Amino acid sequence: MTDREQPRKHIVEQLNHNSCTWFEGRMCHPEISAIAQMISLARQVLLPNYYSSSTKTDPLCEQMESLHHVMAGQIHRAVYRKCFKDGVSESRDAAEQRADQVLARLPEVQEMLYEDVIETYNSDPSATGYDEILLTYPGLFALTVYRVAHIMVELDIPLLPRMMTEHAHRLTGIELHPGATIGRHIMIDHGTGIVVGETAVVGDHVKMYQGVTLGALYFPRDEDGSMVRKTKRHPTVEDYVVLYAHATVLGGETVIGHHSVIGSNAWITESLPPYSKALYQTETIVHTRG
Repeated sequence: MTDREQPRKHIVEQLNHNSCTWFEGRMCHPEISAIAQMISLARQVLLPNYYSSSTKTDPLCEQMESLHHVMAGQIHRAVYRKCFKDGVSESRDAAEQRADQVLARLPEVQEMLYEDVIETYNSDPSATGYDEILLTYPGLFALTVYRVAHIMVELDIPLLPRMMTEHAHRLTGIELHPGATIGRHIMIDHGTGIVVGETAVVGDHVKMYQGVTLGALYFPRDEDGSMVRKTKRHPTVEDYVVLYAHATVLGGETVIGHHSVIGSNAWITESLPPYSKALYQTETIVHTRG
């Protein structure tokens, strides 16, 4: 080893030591590239007439098998912290069974996807048709990934669902935590900057525009000062609510009643009854030339 290489070797040793000391470490964890492949395959299965590029006679069955294989492998990595090929037969079988459970609910996800498209088309005058919504609306992509990831949360699959929604977050700027409960017939218009927290509950026929935040008002701590994690920190938004651009609703006890309208830039930390209208008001001064 040369004199120039010796300092770099010391740096590498220090970095490796610190990482192994500070963090538990995972010898095998879900792979970002495989998650991207899994999401791509899921879209091909859900909307084969839009996203499937295969010219074979029966491409859907083949893509479903590919999706199952990739998903089972990533579930195995998340649950057992081992690569699929290195797991024992019992853990591989269990991962495949969980993948089967997720795939069995894809028709439900597809139906929700259809409802989201219809809701968006009926609510957005700029939408020229279903094709435009399916192929260009980032909110629809974020919702699709969320709905598959949420099924995994319900099956107690760790880490992987969050990595999936973060993949969608990076691509769209829309952060939908997979633990949140989001209803049916949802429209996300524009979408950039939307954040829906882990314990938020969103009803049916809800419309959200860019910059909306459904967040926590504060973070409760126990007697020792440690953060209490398993508690409802994010608001509940009931059916038929409209949340306009950059509206912020905070607090686990905050409930926005059905058929309410939250105006742009409004800041809400208390519950509102049904049919409410919350508007942000500020003084606007217009200077004109004399």
